[in-house]
Amino acid sequence: MTQDVLNRYVSQSRLPGLCVGVHLPEGGQAFVQAGTLDFGSFTRVDRETIFRIYSMTKLITGAAAAILIEEGKISLDQPVAEIIPEFAELKVARNPARNLNARPAQKTMTIRHLLTHTAGFTYAHTGNNAVQRAYASNGIFMATSASGRAQPETYDELIKRLADIPLMFEPGTRYEYGISIDVLAVVIERASGMAYADFVQRRILNPLDMSDTVWRLRDGDAERLAAIYNYGTNGRGPRQAVAAASAEALSRPVPLPFAGSGLLSTAADYLDFLAMLLNDGALGRRRIMTPETAQLMRSDILDSEIEAASGGHGFGGWVAREGHKRAGEFGWSGTASTQAWIDPAHNFAAVLMMQALPYRSVNVLSELRPAIDADLGIRR
Repeated sequence: MTQDVLNRYVSQSRLPGLCVGVHLPEGGQAFVQAGTLDFGSFTRVDRETIFRIYSMTKLITGAAAAILIEEGKISLDQPVAEIIPEFAELKVARNPARNLNARPAQKTMTIRHLLTHTAGFTYAHTGNNAVQRAYASNGIFMATSASGRAQPETYDELIKRLADIPLMFEPGTRYEYGISIDVLAVVIERASGMAYADFVQRRILNPLDMSDTVWRLRDGDAERLAAIYNYGTNGRGPRQAVAAASAEALSRPVPLPFAGSGLLSTAADYLDFLAMLLNDGALGRRRIMTPETAQLMRSDILDSEIEAASGGHGFGGWVAREGHKRAGEFGWSGTASTQAWIDPAHNFAAVLMMQALPYRSVNVLSELRPAIDADLGIRR
């Protein structure tokens, strides 16, 4: 059934190509693919095709934080200001819908809040309130801002700019998807004594042999890069090329490796990462973290009174809570409609690699999930 779903989206010219990888309950992996790198291309999509995974980067950053917790270098409920003293006197906007008038924060921001998007941060592109406009005018994760200010080139510069902008709400009081995971990169740098990207490379990517998971395209990589299009809100186009995500753009040096959205990867690489988490921190003989750490990472660490998209939240990813038909599932997505998830109850993991903006404008996932379940003999 999974193959039928993929074939249909390609035959109807909804997508040029896509790939799905599944770590099977009995062990081993299966990959299903359809189509080509681009409309009119003759190069087939496969498990080695390179995709822009955007926010699926967050799970890898969450794993980096989990390793540091395991080593005792940070803790879940440790105040962030102990590691980032620039945040010692944070303020909270009184009415962010109107202006930046602010008061001193009453609650303490913790590592847990960064991991679960409850720290008080936001994204510039998800709204237009005063705080979000301040992000944009300060070049926070926009190529250039309206004022012409470039994005930060270092994480220290990011922290300096953020410290001057009020939080949207008191830490730990609500969920708001935003740049928390990018702030977490600073925690990782300062706690480990290594550059964020170096830590991820040495402690996660290299041990798992994720050699095609990179921050920028290397020589020859463009020949394996899947095309990306904006399909409009209804997914029916007219589709438009995305110049900012072209092979040329992705081949340029990366001053700041975005911990929340910066990686490129393949179905084969990312499935190995998911398999490691599913297998309690090990992939074959390679152990990345202890079983207890892996289980903590994919568990619900969000306050039970707060919901994240009608569920809980683990280390950088969503968790299905009790009562949900997929209770215990852990995973996250990317803005170009990629998706990754781990289902501990049924002992499998899956990744969907495709490239369609906006997120789920071409909604393969709604058909794919039940198709994978059916192929695995799972009834919900």
